[in-house]
Amino acid sequence: MLAYRLMDIQSSYLIHSHKLPFNMESMLNSVESMYDESAHIGIHRLKSRIVEQITHEFRTPLTSIIGFAEMLEDDIPVDENQRMEYAGYIRSEGLRLTKLVDDLIRLDSLEHGTVEFQLKEYEIQETVNYALKLIADSAINKYIRISLEMPNEPLLVHIDRERIVHALYQVLHNAVRFTKQGDQIEVKVETIDRAVAISIHDNGPGIIAKEIPYLFRRFGMLYSPGKEAYGSGMGLAIVKHIIDQHNGDISVQSQIGVGSTFLIRIPVHS
Repeated sequence: MLAYRLMDIQSSYLIHSHKLPFNMESMLNSVESMYDESAHIGIHRLKSRIVEQITHEFRTPLTSIIGFAEMLEDDIPVDENQRMEYAGYIRSEGLRLTKLVDDLIRLDSLEHGTVEFQLKEYEIQETVNYALKLIADSAINKYIRISLEMPNEPLLVHIDRERIVHALYQVLHNAVRFTKQGDQIEVKVETIDRAVAISIHDNGPGIIAKEIPYLFRRFGMLYSPGKEAYGSGMGLAIVKHIIDQHNGDISVQSQIGVGSTFLIRIPVHS
């Protein structure tokens, strides 16, 4: 009797064990299907957010361009000064749209690794000075003083000069944008642990702490307390990609009401 019962149990086990692989395969297929669906939903949401953000960024300048163009088309007489003012707004917003398109193309190329970096040996002091010249007019218009501290001996680094200039300009542009009229920006170049360190400190309103981790991501906006987001959210993402391609890093320290310091580090190759 015991032998028969053991055979019954064994037979039952064998039946279930034969079914087990098919059940497991079914479960795996179900999990994979759920994962694919979840991934699809996640990608769809991401695409929707990107489209929404791009639409928002393009709508504002387009609205301004159309509005001022309609004013010029109306029969209401405008004097030459008004006409020039409207034309200036249209040109300004047109340039803003051009920059948005350029940033989208640049960021997409950097993210997909289709940009070929031309690394050569350059003196970092000259590169920093060139970026400062590009931002000089914007600083002068706000009566902002830019102090510069860097060593006299040449610091040579292997960089793509054009792209490092772009990265420095972007950070300096943000510093000027958020610094109050008549205030000061401090730029310092030094060597730290076999790396060239470039710090850019502004006396602006500071960055909200919870937003700092998102600054260098696509559409990571710069925020000021009590104000709307500024920029397309691509500038610092582009900067990070450029610095990453140089095996460097970029970080930020900020305090509300005190200001922000962006630190770019690029390794020195002996």
